[in-house]
Amino acid sequence: MPHRLRLLLTVAVLACVTPAAGRAQDAPLVLEVHGGTAIPVGDLRDGDDLHGTSPGASLSFVFATPGTSWRTLYAGFSQHRFGCEDEGCPSQGRYVDRYVATGFNAGVRIVPFRDGPFIPWIRLGGITTHVETLELSEIAEAPPDHDRSDLGFGGEAGIGFFVALGQSVGWSATGLVSAVDTTLPDGSALAMRYVTLHTGLTLLF
Repeated sequence: MPHRLRLLLTVAVLACVTPAAGRAQDAPLVLEVHGGTAIPVGDLRDGDDLHGTSPGASLSFVFATPGTSWRTLYAGFSQHRFGCEDEGCPSQGRYVDRYVATGFNAGVRIVPFRDGPFIPWIRLGGITTHVETLELSEIAEAPPDHDRSDLGFGGEAGIGFFVALGQSVGWSATGLVSAVDTTLPDGSALAMRYVTLHTGLTLLF
């Protein structure tokens, strides 16, 4: 390919990407719609009892106000589902949610640099979570009992990045380590430690 043609193509690509990157930096509001998986780190502890759990589906919605500084604020909603590995789980080859953690998070994202279409960040925040538990000791024919925990509190830390795809849309991914403690209706303490891996669309407003 002639040198002049390569130069023209490079200029054209930069002309398309740079406005999108600039929009990502200056947009007053960003919405991230993410899906992925929640992976327990060891067994979840219910008082002195350990419950075997397996990875499950995870969903999150995050609003961020990026501005142009080295730090940005975010707030969002998430739900994480953990499967069951204990012997008493219903069989028949179907997935069973043992714990369903639903709540809100908020915090700060530290952005080391903002040049170009790729924007990385470090994320630190707090979590509030309600946890629903499925009583797996019930026989398969009986309706399962659901218990809802008290409001639990914890924290999260992780990394992520944004890649501009156009003027008003991008793709982003986040990996988080989270820790939440709450209390079940019977008074026992539930300690949850898990990793979430998310990816999805970012919409710029």
